[in-house]
Amino acid sequence: MSDTHEFGPVAHISAEAIGQPGQRRFRLRALSEHGDSAFLWLEKEQLVALGEAIENVLKQESYTYRRLPLDDSELDPVFPLSAQVEFQLAQLSMGVNQEAQRFVLIGADGGPDESDTSSVTMEFDFRRGYELRREIADLAAAGRPPCPLCGAPLDPEGHVCPRSNGHHPH
Repeated sequence: MSDTHEFGPVAHISAEAIGQPGQRRFRLRALSEHGDSAFLWLEKEQLVALGEAIENVLKQESYTYRRLPLDDSELDPVFPLSAQVEFQLAQLSMGVNQEAQRFVLIGADGGPDESDTSSVTMEFDFRRGYELRREIADLAAAGRPPCPLCGAPLDPEGHVCPRSNGHHPH
């Protein structure tokens, strides 16, 4: 049985990290215009890839970001403790509606061969996409610093670098 959630245009979409660097979990939070909410859990690499894909589309479309005037700025929404839609993303794809200048996200928790799958579809405009991309970049940069030799993340307890043949903790 497949469970599909059509959010349509969202009133809010954001990314967040929960936990300490090295042990963080990442999710997209979305609120539909009808008040439905979604928490879509994903890996850091998936989130970074989404941010890069959004950035590439915005460059291709020559989009110029314009902040909303202060009196038109939106307040951060209050999300419920549990969302109507919540699952770990196994698949995430993004499309673009160029005429309407909107991104279309499609996420699913299982592969195409699985019969018991949940999926969600949502849209957001280029301005929200720009803000989401910036938020994703900030989350990725707030993680553990990379090792100068191998590029792997440095743990607070130390790091055994394979480039130093594993003999010299950093």
